[in-house]
Amino acid sequence: MAGFFAYAIGGVGFLLIAATESLSVALPLPRSLPFVFAASLSILAVANSVLTSVLSALASSSADPIGSPLPLSSLPVAAFFLLFSLSSLLSLSDLLPLPSILLHFLSLSAFIQEFLLFRLRNNKDPDGLENRYFDLLLVPILICAGASLLAIARPRSPFPRLARAAGLALQGSWLLQTAFSLFTSLVAHGCVLRRRSSANFTVVCHGHADIHRSGAIATLQFNCHLAGLVTVAVGFYAILAGKNCSGGGGRGIRGYNPINKELHRMEHISTSHFTLDSDEDEETNMPKQGDAVSVPMNGFGAAH
Repeated sequence: MAGFFAYAIGGVGFLLIAATESLSVALPLPRSLPFVFAASLSILAVANSVLTSVLSALASSSADPIGSPLPLSSLPVAAFFLLFSLSSLLSLSDLLPLPSILLHFLSLSAFIQEFLLFRLRNNKDPDGLENRYFDLLLVPILICAGASLLAIARPRSPFPRLARAAGLALQGSWLLQTAFSLFTSLVAHGCVLRRRSSANFTVVCHGHADIHRSGAIATLQFNCHLAGLVTVAVGFYAILAGKNCSGGGGRGIRGYNPINKELHRMEHISTSHFTLDSDEDEETNMPKQGDAVSVPMNGFGAAH
């Protein structure tokens, strides 16, 4: 069950980081809270890599030459995430002020290394069912990498943080799904888990039809996770947008008054305040050609 707990704890950790990262945009949460969870998860990943490698080396045999070095392949990724988390915490505490662009570059580098880790791990057992789950895991990793790249261009915008939180949430939920689908009795019918060591495993499907069916089930599961994430994201955005619209004493976003209030105000204005003079009225008041024009006589006119 070592593999199950490793993937399950990683999934829960990513979900906690995503939740705190997204809620900190709308709620007055401590800005350092996501980095505290990220640093804790990175330390656990480093400890798990070292411990698994040592246990595999003690129980290794000539039949499994990659049992001991395989867990160490994830050590650089965990160390890079730990470096990013500690640098962000030191920058927030003003102990080591670093530019935000540099921190986002560290995040981008960590996600690129994670992408290469799961992409190259598929070459170990090309026919294993776990490769399908690892291939689908590359999608949320790419979302997180793209969000970090966007944050480099727009470091003060909250949208890259929300996009990265969405990618972390999908990555965490998919790691949980991988833990249950590969290491429990929920594995696809016709497939079985085979362990060579505590870190070196593969899920073998017996026939050609079982391979296609298990791959289709994995794709369907990922689509369900993606649909659930979109539903939660839309609901969260609706709540956030409603909070922004209702704030500020009933005024709209950025101080604009709602249109219905302006129309209601116009109804109370009396039309008697306005006079419309047409050109025809002006023409009737003007003297016509040929009419005598009376000129007032003054004293000098009377004398003449």
